[in-house]
Amino acid sequence: MKKILCNKKYSGILWAIVIASIFVIISLFVMQFLKGTPWYVFSSILRFIFGIFILFIVKKVYDRPIKEVLSLKRSKTALVAGSGFVVYFLYYLLVLFLGIKSITGLAIGLLISKIILQQIATGFYEELNYRVLILEGYFYGTQNIKNKLMYGFISFILFGALHIVGGWDTYRFLQTGVIGFAYAVMYLKSRNILLPMILHFVYDIFANLTDYIEWNNSTLFINVNSIFDIMLIVMFVISFIMLLMKEKNNKGNETLT
Repeated sequence: MKKILCNKKYSGILWAIVIASIFVIISLFVMQFLKGTPWYVFSSILRFIFGIFILFIVKKVYDRPIKEVLSLKRSKTALVAGSGFVVYFLYYLLVLFLGIKSITGLAIGLLISKIILQQIATGFYEELNYRVLILEGYFYGTQNIKNKLMYGFISFILFGALHIVGGWDTYRFLQTGVIGFAYAVMYLKSRNILLPMILHFVYDIFANLTDYIEWNNSTLFINVNSIFDIMLIVMFVISFIMLLMKEKNNKGNETLT
């Protein structure tokens, strides 16, 4: 059992599945009793607890201390690797800017608990579970393009699956899976998880705000919003290319693996 749970190449994937399953079971159970602001506060605390537990697992399995995992090292590399997500996010902001008429129904309690606190906790927990745990094994095996793709798509599948726990939704699975893949590329290229956490948090703020937006439905907004699926594909293609690219060698050139 110890060999299975402490295998540096693959045990992180198993840990991620187990932790995600326990998290979902607890969440679904508690949701029967808590709603609104109390639920979002509880959910945030639960995410922080699970995130801290994951850091403990990473220390035990990979001997990586917290200050090393939550480091800003190689942030520039992570940002370049995440250029697909950055392009998509800028487009997403443009759509919101063009379409927003007003924000309604967002009480201060929901703003703090759902839009801010829960999204901080979500970026913290989900990036540790669906990126660090799932992808860390890559750095302890043969670091070739085949393994990069394998680990990247495992993150894609499991992150997408997380978002359809309540029922199968092909579009939501692919959308969230592609976003998770973009975050995975950032980690595989840089081993930096702080930047994906920050981008995850910022994106989720705006994504959750859409529940309270009254749209103006202008012609410009409708036209720009109509290419939403295309921009998801663009993000995936750019992320895929970035995953294939080697880092600059000593001569400053870049080549494909």
